[in-house]
Amino acid sequence: MITVNSISGGKTSSYLAKHYPADYNIFSLVRIEDVRCKPKDKKLVQLVSDKIGMEFIATAESDKTLKVVLDLEQVIGSNITWLTGDTFDELIRKRKFIPNKMVRFCTTEMKIKPIAEFCRNEIKEIVLTRLGIRHDEENRVNYANTDFKFHNGYSSNGRNKWIVEKYRELEYPLVNDRIDHYQIYLWSLSTNLKFPTDSNCAGCFHKPIQQLRKNWDNEPLKMQWFAEQEANRRRWKQGTSYFNIQKIGLQTDFIFGGGSSCNSGGCTD
Repeated sequence: MITVNSISGGKTSSYLAKHYPADYNIFSLVRIEDVRCKPKDKKLVQLVSDKIGMEFIATAESDKTLKVVLDLEQVIGSNITWLTGDTFDELIRKRKFIPNKMVRFCTTEMKIKPIAEFCRNEIKEIVLTRLGIRHDEENRVNYANTDFKFHNGYSSNGRNKWIVEKYRELEYPLVNDRIDHYQIYLWSLSTNLKFPTDSNCAGCFHKPIQQLRKNWDNEPLKMQWFAEQEANRRRWKQGTSYFNIQKIGLQTDFIFGGGSSCNSGGCTD
């Protein structure tokens, strides 16, 4: 069975790619259209544009993630396939509301969908996908997450037709081999990779409020983009707005950089 490593640009998935070689290493990029968030490094912008095969403006993730995924190829001695779906902006325009914990279409559309379609349409067989979930995160293991609803043409009246198909089996090597955070942390120190302090989208609503407050300091323009999406729409989090989160005090004893609690297998650290 063809093997696929799901890459996020964080320490854990990078460790996975290094220690568990696969036929394909795949990274799915979340794009936004806000030119204010465009990386200042023009060479980086061009490299990413070349990787995804289209003009790259900006990402909702840290720009350091882009550099890690590019540099990771040298560490693992293998190519990483970059994929991308619709921009976050386009998804919100189509849905007319922003995602939340009850309706989480962002991970499905921008992380899982591009990878599922690549496996189905390019690899053209069920693959064995390895996910970067550690032994100390065993509660996130989900062996049933193997199917996806694919677009399957149009009916006679022009409506979309869909089909649910299995496109992967799942494997959790770090859980099976009892690899935990400390082991991965020590490995990360031995590399020249400059990992971001917080993984995944800067404004992910699964992140604690204190982490989002910290990200206002670290990624102000990207957090501004997230905050502006709430205008005339639902909020990312119940009970507060992202502009209000910017105003709260920073809890200095909070353990920052924990990432989001995602069980999708799409945007893990």
